[in-house]
Amino acid sequence: MKKTLSKTKAQLLMLPFLLTGLASCEKPITDDPVSALNGLVKEYGHIGHINPLDDSGSGTMLAGSPSTLAYVASSEECFPSDAIPRKYDKQYFNRTYNYNFQGNLGFSVFGTALFSAGLGLNKTHNVQIQLNGLTIEYLSSLDITKWYIEDMPEVCKLYLDDVGFIIQALIADSMTIKISKVGGTNVGLSADNISDFIQFEAGVDWQIVDGYSVEINTPKYIGYQLGRLRLEDGGRTLYRAMTAQNDQFIFESISLFNDPADEIAETKSLILAPEEELELEDMNVDQHAVYMKD
Repeated sequence: MKKTLSKTKAQLLMLPFLLTGLASCEKPITDDPVSALNGLVKEYGHIGHINPLDDSGSGTMLAGSPSTLAYVASSEECFPSDAIPRKYDKQYFNRTYNYNFQGNLGFSVFGTALFSAGLGLNKTHNVQIQLNGLTIEYLSSLDITKWYIEDMPEVCKLYLDDVGFIIQALIADSMTIKISKVGGTNVGLSADNISDFIQFEAGVDWQIVDGYSVEINTPKYIGYQLGRLRLEDGGRTLYRAMTAQNDQFIFESISLFNDPADEIAETKSLILAPEEELELEDMNVDQHAVYMKD
């Protein structure tokens, strides 16, 4: 009995070390800027940007894949703001997020192209990024349908039959960046040396505060939902991509009520994606190789 208790005690004593060993094998999310961004925006039902885009607001028409987005048209060309006013949901405006990255500006270089890293920023530096105020910018589906039926140019309709558009976007209203040496010493920032660490694009509103931090007050798009508006949809936006997998957009129906006849016709027109190759369960692809989830 004594021998059994000793063995059990020894196993219990070893357990924290085993758990620590397992935890150390997991790569912290902030070591991977793309994963950090995706982890943040997924919480709000959006896809994170994997590359910088100068125009990434609602109405922007895009093609390609999540990692290789291609511009088709700017946000104003087919979804002009005077015809389809942008609407804003600020229910998350009071939220703040802090992230740390080593040797780079992390996910802040993805999405709207506001700035890039200077040549002086390297692995000897830690970068602390604070996102302040999250806002959702979106297009009203009713406004879209009315515009599509009554006034949208035919060339836009033709392209929308094959490409997507940003119907909803997640914005960080401002951010603060602080740089320190590995070990904890803050790097002093001034107008003379800021370009060594951060190179701002023209027109970006930024200022140095307390000699160590940079505040950027130009809103930055950090995530998006992709809408579908094909000719067969009749101007209704009932499919959208809110997630991506295997570098493919996953379009899901947001309709609450499905006509059984429509479901049968749609099922016949879709090609089942091979699970062993795509590792996607219950997914179909249409003739354009776009993944659809009913």
